[in-house]
Amino acid sequence: MREIYPLNTGWMFEKANTVLENNSYIMSSHEVVNLPHTWNADDNNDRGKYVYQRNFSLGSKHADQEIYIEFLGANSVCQVYLNSTYLGEHRGGYSTFRFCITQLVRWYDDNELTVFLDNSPTEDVSPLAGDFTIYGGLYRGVNLICTDKNHFDLGYYGTSGVILRSEVDEKENGILHLELHAKCDEGVRVQVSVLDENHETIETKIADASEKHISMKVERPDLWQGKEKPCLYELKAELVGEDTVYDEVSLKFGFRACSLHAENGFYLNGKHLRINGVAKHQDCEGYGNAVTPEVIRRDFDLIREIGANAVRLSHYQHDQLVYDLCDQEGYVVWAEIPMMSMPDSQSVLENAEEQLKELVLQNCHHPSVCFWGIQNEIAMGGESISMYRSVDELNDAVHKILPKALTASANMYYVKNSSQLNQITDMTGYNLYYGWYYGETKDLELWIEEFHKDNPQVPLGISEYGADANLAFHSERPKVKDYTEEFQSIYHEETYRIISDKPYLWGSFLWNMFDFGSAIRDEGGTKGKNCKGLVTFDRKIRKDAFYFYKANWSKEPFIHICEKRFINRHEDLMDIKVYSNLSKVTVSVNGVEMEPVSGSVVFIFKNVALKPGQNIIRAYQNGEEDQVVFVKVEEPDPSYVFVDPHPEINVKNWFTQEQGEVDVFPENFFSILDSLDTLMANEAAWNIVKKFAPKLAERAVPGAVTLLWVCNKMKSVLSEETVKKMNGELIRIPKEQ
Repeated sequence: MREIYPLNTGWMFEKANTVLENNSYIMSSHEVVNLPHTWNADDNNDRGKYVYQRNFSLGSKHADQEIYIEFLGANSVCQVYLNSTYLGEHRGGYSTFRFCITQLVRWYDDNELTVFLDNSPTEDVSPLAGDFTIYGGLYRGVNLICTDKNHFDLGYYGTSGVILRSEVDEKENGILHLELHAKCDEGVRVQVSVLDENHETIETKIADASEKHISMKVERPDLWQGKEKPCLYELKAELVGEDTVYDEVSLKFGFRACSLHAENGFYLNGKHLRINGVAKHQDCEGYGNAVTPEVIRRDFDLIREIGANAVRLSHYQHDQLVYDLCDQEGYVVWAEIPMMSMPDSQSVLENAEEQLKELVLQNCHHPSVCFWGIQNEIAMGGESISMYRSVDELNDAVHKILPKALTASANMYYVKNSSQLNQITDMTGYNLYYGWYYGETKDLELWIEEFHKDNPQVPLGISEYGADANLAFHSERPKVKDYTEEFQSIYHEETYRIISDKPYLWGSFLWNMFDFGSAIRDEGGTKGKNCKGLVTFDRKIRKDAFYFYKANWSKEPFIHICEKRFINRHEDLMDIKVYSNLSKVTVSVNGVEMEPVSGSVVFIFKNVALKPGQNIIRAYQNGEEDQVVFVKVEEPDPSYVFVDPHPEINVKNWFTQEQGEVDVFPENFFSILDSLDTLMANEAAWNIVKKFAPKLAERAVPGAVTLLWVCNKMKSVLSEETVKKMNGELIRIPKEQ
């Protein structure tokens, strides 16, 4: 039987500063760290090569066994040496992988394990770029696995050696398809058992271990029905001899059937289910991506509280505990690979296929994973025939492993309705930020209607939408790019209303459940973070918009008074906003009860008079209540206002200009604030774009997004200084009157 020994303590760690001599690395200025670990947890944004090293010993107990080193997640390019012998390399930072070390291990002496990790940008390992921090490190832990000579192959794409695919037939019977990868002697048998939720065996099958494919049927099992009833079974696969169990693998799984309809959305086991989803990254403040099980469970406490029924695990493979919790709690999952950029490169495609195989093979037994994402916003720099072919290959790669799986793409705004990118995968999502990066929130409605009209056969949903909020900033008259908590709330109120009114959408995933690290960002008074989360990066504060969705999705009664952090008020009258899932709310102001307001989700008490100094506001109904103190002051609090230190470049001014900025973006002249449509229509203006951003110009497609929006998305290749110079020449070209 296999035994697992964690190797998570006592690692020597340092930045790699010498070359190997005879495959040996001598630590010089190391510190001692424990796993999980990343060197990018705090303000260190270094992307480079680091080294981890530690010793371990085995002893005679394991002398006749097979030994593997297991890495649960190592970002991004990992090279491993044992006793100065090179074991191999893994290129991809988010999946489990292993090396067999049986022939190299010293049984009766210490063994030296040296691991090089490099999260520097590469030309082939995805993500090539992205609006999230590419953390480096051994951030999920390392194990030593000892197993019998007869064992399920632990070297097959990081799996347990047992691949489990389940489905439901037309009579609602459960069908299991097992793919076994075993290393064993002749005469060894495999015994497969299915256990129900009470751990009672309900089906058993015995076969020769040389059989690679085994099928089983469970008559009319309880189905995995999402949050309504997340019923799970257990598969136990054993390699057995005459009176010996050599190896055992246990997998939790469920029976379920998923389908999509372009007019009616998503169905789980024949029952319509509207996707009310949140997206999440894996990192957390103070931990980076080296999060602990406690942090992961806390995330799910918050997702459970908000009442979501689906999770988009952005933009890469997550920890196995995450998928396990989604199975157990009934969340429908969109899993995906970090395909954020797809140049015409065979090496990029091959690496993406490897990461995709690892994702699918390691997770296809999870009933929660209903959607397999193969690309996100890859048309950033334009589209091409090679791009379509590459996406088609990735789509086929999923279906080769899981013929009945639902594949997914997440396209960005300027992918045209007629684009081939909308026709390849089984479902299509769009990442749309009307009212934040471009246009107004109301424009989203027309976009959805036009897309559905042009593509009536495409199952469509909104895979991202959101707005940044810095909890330091507040306004009684919030507007786009003021980064106030109040604007984020209004944005979500308006956007979600549009999305929820469209019955043909399969649903949506809001962006994002949590603030997350983004080393490239310096925006809205916050550096190194994307602040579109409904919960702060440290998970300590739920923003107001969190309670808006809780009021829409959760059945747990509650009342929440909004704008609690907007304490100092200088106007005599204010509107009090309350989010609640009750049908009526009552408010009292300084002990005086107001007329109750009936409604749904958003309750507004208009023109409430404030007295000088403290004002105590209570909201209550049916035993639920909330309270806040607002302070009436004589002058507006200047600390509530975001002052942009770089108004000519910062995204605050992409679409709204203040009076004092006319010299940067003069009226009736071209600028980086013009849309690609506008600039491409003028030869002189477009020649300037070609001069300063030739790669952008080469692959750009017409669209209503601004040149600055695209430039900010391409920060890795377009410096701020280059963008300023380009704008400086554009503003010399007058527009025709």
